[in-house]
Amino acid sequence: MKEKSKDQPNKKDIKNLTAGTKQVLKEPILKKLQEGSTLSLAQLETLLIDLVVEDNYGTHITYEDKASYRSRSGSRSRGVSRGAFNRTLTQARTNVTRCLYTMLLLAYLGLFDSTVFRPFEVVATRIGDYRRIRDILAGKTELAQEDLESVAVTEKTIMSFLEDLSSALVLKSELSRKKPDE
Repeated sequence: MKEKSKDQPNKKDIKNLTAGTKQVLKEPILKKLQEGSTLSLAQLETLLIDLVVEDNYGTHITYEDKASYRSRSGSRSRGVSRGAFNRTLTQARTNVTRCLYTMLLLAYLGLFDSTVFRPFEVVATRIGDYRRIRDILAGKTELAQEDLESVAVTEKTIMSFLEDLSSALVLKSELSRKKPDE
């Protein structure tokens, strides 16, 4: 019988890591952010599996193994072909790179100094606060009602900010947002 090498991934450990990834994909704030992003849900899941699972596991995981843990669209079964996983990963990486280039282009044009982006800064700060709260609460074995309410209020606030940001008016100048006096 062939003995497992130390470098070979333990399927149970990987399954636990990917289950955590899938749980994150169900969070309401993440769903809202993903819907407004350039990444499809499949691309985001693929990117998370590629980056997070391997880094957390601490050793290389083959693309065939990674593909076996990705959800199939419209199906409860797990796994996609290695080719489908790699195509989706390439699409995700391309979309992220294009997004970063867009942000750099806006910086080059000096538009980050504009008030247009202040609401995005506020939301980013709130999301950072929310993640810190979640990290603190994750260490607790039992959550008090106050903890649950704090998370719920913070989630609601962030979701409200995200709704406001989805308005076409957000990416207009202050003067363009003002209605002319009638």
